[in-house]
Amino acid sequence: MIYRVLLVFVSTLTFLFSTIAEIIDENEFNSFCYLAQPKNTRKSCECNNENASPWGIRAINIDCSCKNLKTTDFSEVLPLYANSLDLSWNSFDLVPTLASDSLRVLNIMHNNITAISNKKFVKVGNLRELYMSWNSIHSIELNSFDELSHLHILDLSHNNLHTLGLQVFRPLTMLDTLNLSWNRQLNQTEGIQEQDFYRIFGVSSTLRTLRLQSCSLKNLVLSEKVPLVELDLRCNSLETIPTKLPDNLEKLDISENLFQFFSQAVAKNISTTLKELYIEDMPYLKTIENNAFLQLTSLNKVSFQNSRQLTKFSENAFGDDVRRFPELSTLIFRGTAVGSFNSTLVALFKQLKKLDLNGVPLVCDCELVWLKEVKLETNGRCYNPSSLRGESLTSADKTNFSCAHWPRWVGGIFILGLIIVCSAGIYAIVMCLRPNRSGVTLRRKVGSGSPYARVTIEPNRQENYY
Repeated sequence: MIYRVLLVFVSTLTFLFSTIAEIIDENEFNSFCYLAQPKNTRKSCECNNENASPWGIRAINIDCSCKNLKTTDFSEVLPLYANSLDLSWNSFDLVPTLASDSLRVLNIMHNNITAISNKKFVKVGNLRELYMSWNSIHSIELNSFDELSHLHILDLSHNNLHTLGLQVFRPLTMLDTLNLSWNRQLNQTEGIQEQDFYRIFGVSSTLRTLRLQSCSLKNLVLSEKVPLVELDLRCNSLETIPTKLPDNLEKLDISENLFQFFSQAVAKNISTTLKELYIEDMPYLKTIENNAFLQLTSLNKVSFQNSRQLTKFSENAFGDDVRRFPELSTLIFRGTAVGSFNSTLVALFKQLKKLDLNGVPLVCDCELVWLKEVKLETNGRCYNPSSLRGESLTSADKTNFSCAHWPRWVGGIFILGLIIVCSAGIYAIVMCLRPNRSGVTLRRKVGSGSPYARVTIEPNRQENYY
């Protein structure tokens, strides 16, 4: 009997406490998301309830973007079950101090934050994604990321970082993606171009995506044994591929760098597992040389888009046996100046699923007629000869792809000779038509016997006598 009474009592207390907790939770939710004062409703946040996967637990997504909030306007304690918090496009000058065991995503993009101080995130230790791009961050203190051992994505792009502290990323033991792009003075960090990037900054060996776009780098040293899959080095000052790249790399972007050619020697440091290679918008790249991609047998996509100085693509750029590239399906030459391709590439082009020749000044002659056999819509158009200019490569008549029987220099010499002969003939005709007396021409020298000789008139001596 006593046991039953105790059981009922405990059940009643449990129900009472759960009800009180729900009431407190609801009050916190309302007070945080909907401010009590009507005059401040424009600064209130918008909250959305949903059931988070996989267990269907309650999750609250809070949107406080574009509210002109300042650091002093924001509450530290978040509602229970807060899952994501968007503080973008406000007026924060400091990273707000937050407290929540359930928060997974924090977005502080497009604010006025200039520095990240120590231990700012210790009360939101379960964060998985942290976005702080488009601020004015110039310094990160050594212990700024303490307690963020579960963080997977860190975005610090579009800031003013020029110095990274030693081991600054060490607390981020589960980091998967690191974005430091568009920190144009990051190259001033001591050792960033000479020493192992992972070692000096304490980057986790779990990192799979590293973006260092537009950081003014001339070199980068990475460990060969890390499982990095994607590396973005677009828009730097590289003149060649970094000497050490990870063995498992699958995607590499070296666009907008200072390469003048791409050869087998340049590509020797690239992993053979590479699947996607981007060599786009290169201002000085002119040639793709023989065997440039010979060892990159796992390639699936190569893009040269908008490399406007690129005029030569070697017929053996992929070697002399295209069967070594069974996975290659996409080639993009859009916006380049490669006017023609050798017929030795026909087998390679026929296996492609996408070939983009849009904007390429194609020379549609007998040397390029083989390209019509490729059953793809390339969006290519003829630039020469003038009779085919502007016509689509696929719709142009195959019979019009002809070549001259003689080299162009032979025609030039013939025209020059014809001009000389005509000039000599005209001169001879003119000379023959001039007046002539007894075979002597009228051209005479002016002398004593000439009617045009100088005459001296002397005064009359008799006039002087008188």
